[in-house]
Amino acid sequence: MPDYETMSAQDALLHAKDVSGLTVDEIARRAGVSPHILRRYFKLTEPEYLPGLERIPALCRATGNLVLLHWLEAQCAPLRPAVPRAGSRADVLTAVARAGASLGDVQRSLADSEGNGITPACARELRGLLRDVITDCERAQSMLHAQASARDMTEAEPLFSLEQGCEAAAAQTRRPWWRFWGRR
Repeated sequence: MPDYETMSAQDALLHAKDVSGLTVDEIARRAGVSPHILRRYFKLTEPEYLPGLERIPALCRATGNLVLLHWLEAQCAPLRPAVPRAGSRADVLTAVARAGASLGDVQRSLADSEGNGITPACARELRGLLRDVITDCERAQSMLHAQASARDMTEAEPLFSLEQGCEAAAAQTRRPWWRFWGRR
C-alpha cells in the first residue's frame, strides 16, 4: 500500500491512473473532462495545476478506484501525538522490535487459549493486545515521517546505525597521510 500521507497530490493522481490501467483519454471520457485538461493534471512540469474538489468524485468513478479519496483522507487525518523523529537506524530497529514483541504477546495469548477456545474475555484481551501492536507500529511509522517526506537525498541524509554514523564521522575528521607525517 502506498504511503498516502507523504505522497504529493500529483503523485496520487498518477497512482490512481496507474492502478486503473486506463489511458488519459479513457479517464477523461469517463470523467466528462477534456483530455487536454486531464493531461495537464499529469504533467510533472505543472505541479500546481490540480483538479478542484468537485472533480475528485468523477475522477474516482472514472478510474474505478479510491486512491484519491485515500490520499485526501491521509492529508486530513488528525495529527498523531508528537513522536520524535528517528535519529538512527537503531531507533527504528528498537521501535520495530517493540512492535514485534507486542505481536508476540498476542501469539502467546492465543496459544494459552487453545484449551478453552477464544472466549469473550479472551477476545477482549486479544483486542487490547492487538491495539498495542497497532500503537507500536504507528509509533515506528511516525518516527520515519520526516525521512519519508523528503523527496530526495538533498532534503534528508540516510539513517545509519550508531556505529556506522561514528565511523562516517571519524572518516571525515581523519587527516590525510601526508599531514600526519608533517608533509604538505
